[in-house]
Order: sequence, then structure tokens, then C-alpha cells
Amino acid sequence: MTQTISNEIHSILREAKSIAAIYPERAYDMSAEALELATSHQLELEKGYGLLGMSFACRAKSDISPMLDLAYKALEIFDRHQEMKGQIRALNLIGIAYFYSAMYEQSLKFLLQVISLLKHNQDDFLLSCVLNNIGEVYRESSSYNKALDYFEQALKVSDANNFRFNKASILGNIGEIFFSQKKYDEALTYYNQSYDLLMEENDMVNLGDVEHRLGKIYFVVGNLVQAENFFRRALERLSAIDNKYYAIDVLMNLGQLIGLRDFSAALSHYVKALRYAESINAKKKIMILSRKISEHYELEGDYRSALDYFKEFCRVNEEITASTLGSKLEILNIELRYIEVAGKFEQIQERLEKEIAYQQHELKKIKEVNAILEKKAYEDELTGIPNRRSINLYLNELMESALESTLESTQPMAMFMMDIDHFKKFNDYWGHSEGDGCIKQIAGGIKKLQREGGDLFGRYGGEEFVFFAPNLSYKSAEVLGHTIRDTVEKLGLYYVENGCKKPVTISVGGTVGTLQEFGSVASMMELADAELYKAKALGRNQTQLRDLSAAPRVVDTDHRQRGNGHG
Repeated sequence: MTQTISNEIHSILREAKSIAAIYPERAYDMSAEALELATSHQLELEKGYGLLGMSFACRAKSDISPMLDLAYKALEIFDRHQEMKGQIRALNLIGIAYFYSAMYEQSLKFLLQVISLLKHNQDDFLLSCVLNNIGEVYRESSSYNKALDYFEQALKVSDANNFRFNKASILGNIGEIFFSQKKYDEALTYYNQSYDLLMEENDMVNLGDVEHRLGKIYFVVGNLVQAENFFRRALERLSAIDNKYYAIDVLMNLGQLIGLRDFSAALSHYVKALRYAESINAKKKIMILSRKISEHYELEGDYRSALDYFKEFCRVNEEITASTLGSKLEILNIELRYIEVAGKFEQIQERLEKEIAYQQHELKKIKEVNAILEKKAYEDELTGIPNRRSINLYLNELMESALESTLESTQPMAMFMMDIDHFKKFNDYWGHSEGDGCIKQIAGGIKKLQREGGDLFGRYGGEEFVFFAPNLSYKSAEVLGHTIRDTVEKLGLYYVENGCKKPVTISVGGTVGTLQEFGSVASMMELADAELYKAKALGRNQTQLRDLSAAPRVVDTDHRQRGNGHG
């Protein structure tokens, strides 16, 4: 009777393991059912294997803390009964759990214990797996030579025993190292060998992964047709088995590739990848995609959406750091519960305290970095004033709110575009470092002219600036245009041309009107830019100002800096 129950339990566990990669939840439930059956019949070793089955399913679900806890519980049972096969499997899963938590020293300690035990309990299949796992630990630690050494050992064992699936996995891992080292020919050779083996085994998940890797190589080397073929093949295969985790990276790379010929079309792939990531709570991928989508919207000029996704990137980034802290502390606490060796408690407690201090410091640092990132995203790095992104966002928001208010949309406002005259000559004479200093001084001088509560002054790019002033009449705008130029001249900046000392000046183009008259931010800026072009064409160091409610007129013309061309 007992043997029959034992056979039934192991049969359930074999089936659970076979489906874990595709249906981890079902595999977990089946393993839990096997554990319950073993418990009810007081079958201790079977209980241990039931716990291992649940731990293996947790691995497939990326639930690392319960994976570790269950493996430790299983190890306790196997240690009591001196069940070496179970000990080996439990230690292997514990090592993998530490690996997934980026605790590489702990991971190696347990995996090397497995290698030691395997010397007394021959299991070539498990040996090839563990050697491969150790190779992965070294690869993630960027110790590529050691990683290759262990991968080669694993490959030798797999070849000798015709472990085709293991061999395919190991070849893929070797290819990944060469890809990281930008040795694309070598990487392609190993990926193709892995792909051929997986095609024979018809392993859908790993086939999709290798097809994605092949696509990445062809993308990097510029064979876009082949790259797209492999990306689409991988996506179709992964979609057929509803594997969202691997499909996320495929969608990202496919979107990037498609974006080369149709920029707007890339967004739908990024958004789909983000939805996949959200559905399986893959936070790191959510963070990466939020940043990518933010950058995409920015390039399209949709600054509101860009800001929304950038904020999501910062939020998830902080959440990941806090979660990492929680996970590592939880793992150390799990380890504390299974201490048997005297003195080890103090060692783990010390590690725990150090980890708490380190992670709290990291969390504080990431919050500070995110705050700086968000600020820097909308601030010109050189001058500290608003950058082009910030200017466009502010003006578009202003337009949206003003169009909803009749009063605001009929109030006069002025938009100025400014460009430093002959800035290239200044740069050529003094050098780029002094050129940066020139831009900073001019920005600092004009910034002081802003009125509190409304004016916006920013750097639009290069030596070009924008000054927006709401509730400003034409006469006041005329005075402001003159004051801007006067402020720049008083800085006393100069360069020498043909033995003559030439002062640095600025040309100003502006327009005055209401938002109703402008119609859009783009129109307002185009009008101001057209006036700036006139100021340059008419000799530089002067203001050209257009009043939309009156005939165009030139104001405050100063011909002291006449010249030809632009700059």
C-alpha cells in the first residue's frame, strides 16, 4: 500500500516538473497535492520531494523567498534521513535561489557543496546542471573565463551522456558570454548549435528565447531582415504558449527595429510589452519600458505623456530598491530559521545588520537620484535654466488651460526667441570651455529679468534661448526686448577678429498677441523665430517685434553690429 502511494506521489511530481516552465501555478498546486498525500500517509521522504516540487514551481514563478524556504524545509528532512539524492537537489535549489537574489557568494557555497556530494553519489545529469549553474553565477559576476571553464565542463558531461536539452542550454549560455564581449561570430555559432538541438527537442520556451537571441545578433550586425524574421518567429512561438515573460524583451527589440523605418509604429510594441510586464508584475521590465516610452513620447513632442511615464519609471525604480531590501532581508531571516551550526547565528545576524544598513543607504540614494533625475530631465545641464523639454511642456499646458478659460485666452502675451550673435567666432577664438562660460553668463543675466509668477526663460538649444512673458503689452515687450540686448552687452564678453575686439551681442525676435490669435504654441514660436531671422538678416544686435493685432513693425533697431549671414 505504502509503495503504491509513494509511486503515485512521485508520478504527480514528475508531471508537475514537466509542466512547471509553462504552467508554474498548476505545477505548484500538484506538488502541494503530493505533499498533502505524503503527509497524510506519514511518508517523510516523499514530503521532502513534495516540498522540492513546490520549490521548483516557485522558481518558475520567480517567487524566490518561498522557493528558498521550501528548499530549506526539504533539506531538513533529507538531512535527518541521510537521503543524499534529496540533499543534492535541495542544495541546488538553495544555490539557485541565492543566485536569483544576486547573493553570488552564498550561491557558489551551496552549489559547490552539491559538486562535492555528487562525487559520492553519481548523477551525471544533475552534475551537468550544477556545473552550468555555477557557470551562470560566474557569468553574472562578469568572471567570464571562470564561467566558460564551468560551461565547458558541463558541456563535456552532457556530450558524454547525450543530454541534448542540457547541451542546448549550455551552448546558449556560452553564446551569451560571447555576445556580451561583442564577439558576434562566435556567439552566432553557439546560438545556432543550441537552436538546432532545441528544434529537435521541440522545446517551445527555450526555442523562443534562442530565436530572440539570434534576432539580437542580426540586429546588432545590421541584418535587419533576418533580425525581424527571428523576432517575429520568437514572438509567435511564445504567444502560442502564452509566455509573457520572454515575449516582453522580444517586443522591445522588435519595436526598436520597426522604429527605424516607422518611428510611431514602435510605440505600440513598447506599450504591449509594458502591459505584459504589468500583468506578471515584472517590475524591472516595467521600469525599463516606462523609461523607453517616456523617451519615445519626448521625441514625438508629447511632453505631458513623456513626463507621466518618466514619473512611473522613477516610482518603480524606488519600489524595486525597496523590494530588493525586503527580499534580501527575508532570505536572511529564512536562513536564520534553519541554523544548526554553533556560531553561524552571529555570522548571519552580522550579515543581516550590514545588509539592512546597506540597503537603507541604497534606498535613500536611489530616492535622491530619482529626484535629481526628474529635475535634470527638465533642466538644462549647463545653465540650470529650463531646457527645451521643459519649455515645450510648460507652454503646451498653458495653451490647454488657457483655451478652457475665455479670460486667459484673450490676455496679451509675448514670446521671444534669442540667439547669440557670431557665437561660433567666440568659440573658435576662446575655445569650447570659454564658450560654455559665455552661455552660462548670458543665461544668468537674462534670468534676472524674469518677473515672479509667470515668466519663463529657458535654453532651447545651442546658443538659442526662449523668453515667454504672459500679460505683457506690446510697449512693455518692446522695453523687454531692448533690456535683454542691453543686459548681454553689459556683460563685457568679447572675441577678437582681424585684430579688432568685438563685443558679444544677442539678436531678439518676438511676437505679441493672445492665445486666440496665436492658435497654437507651434504657431507662436514660429512667428517669434521668423522675427529672429529678420533681426539676424538686418544686422544682428537688434530686436524685431511683431504685434499680431497691428501691422508688423521693427522696433529698437541697432546697427552697431551689422554683419552678413546667421550666427
